[in-house]
Amino acid sequence: MYNSKISENKLVSPFLLFFLIHSSQTGITVLKYQRAIVQGAGYDAWLSVFVVGLSTNIIFFMMLYIMKQSTAGDILSLHKDLFGKFFGGALNLLMACYFSIAGMSVLYSYIDALQVWVFNGIASWEYALVLCALIFYLVAGGFRVITGVAFWGLVIPVFLLLSFFYLIQYLEVSYLLPPFKYGLKEHYISAKESVPLYLGFETALLYFPFLKNRKKASKWGHFALFFTTILYVAITLVTFMFFTQGKMQHLIWPTLTMIKIIQFSFLERFEFIFIFTWLLVIIPVICIYLWSAVRAIKFTIPKIKPTYILLFLLALYLYTNSFLIDLYYTQLIGKTVKYTGTIFVYGYIPLIFFISFIRNFIKTQKKA
Repeated sequence: MYNSKISENKLVSPFLLFFLIHSSQTGITVLKYQRAIVQGAGYDAWLSVFVVGLSTNIIFFMMLYIMKQSTAGDILSLHKDLFGKFFGGALNLLMACYFSIAGMSVLYSYIDALQVWVFNGIASWEYALVLCALIFYLVAGGFRVITGVAFWGLVIPVFLLLSFFYLIQYLEVSYLLPPFKYGLKEHYISAKESVPLYLGFETALLYFPFLKNRKKASKWGHFALFFTTILYVAITLVTFMFFTQGKMQHLIWPTLTMIKIIQFSFLERFEFIFIFTWLLVIIPVICIYLWSAVRAIKFTIPKIKPTYILLFLLALYLYTNSFLIDLYYTQLIGKTVKYTGTIFVYGYIPLIFFISFIRNFIKTQKKA
């Protein structure tokens, strides 16, 4: 059962879980995932995106069960309950490494987009320095501040979705025909490439104790996952009907390439507005990942001050964006997050769920 010792003034309302989960899933990947998923099932890949999205609801159900079995309502305490202080602490630190790299990947990719589409004459470290200062201010403010950023990070950029209605006049439904012509092997490849789209919701394993009335909060988590799924399927279908499959395979930023066609009499480069507004979307993702990493390290090594942990991680972010800027490191960071995230969500969480279920079953049998 939950036994949270978190003070009331640090808790947030249960409905805000919707914004936290959706914001943690809507990162920079949305701007360039289409090219990867068509490598498998072609333009039937939207089905793979839909199925992967639905599967996150099953994983979230497992996460809720896992957190109910821990002493403090999060996976950090459950690790120590199951594996002891040493091995449980080691697992917590491994999680912190994963969250740190995931946040780094989002920042790294966004700076790459800024240099490609907006100001290619500004060095990466200059972008990183400004953004890291902003991230430090937000994460140091605590979980309630991050939740507020996640809320506005969804509400304010909503108008960007309206830009896709402008593209309707250019869509060609015949690009999707004939449907359902690929087998399970091809759909598996597309599903595997779709997983990074949905990563981020696993951070709820750490911040769930900060929610009031967690039983009511769980439904908002499922709503958020379903909303994200519908959004990504819609963007996928619009992209597939905008570009031919042959052209899609040569585009690095398909979403931004579509947006580039939008022009107004008073604004010629709409993609500039889109990219800068997208900062409000990616900032919550980075903050949630970083906050989760800091919390995991602080829980495992209580003597270290959270501020020092945060400064250390941001220093690594700044170093990465200053010196590791070759294409090799771009691909390496992306692959690391994709594979570790897939293993964590679809391998480790079900494993912990199974262990927790067996443990709870044995306890129940002993009481009986």
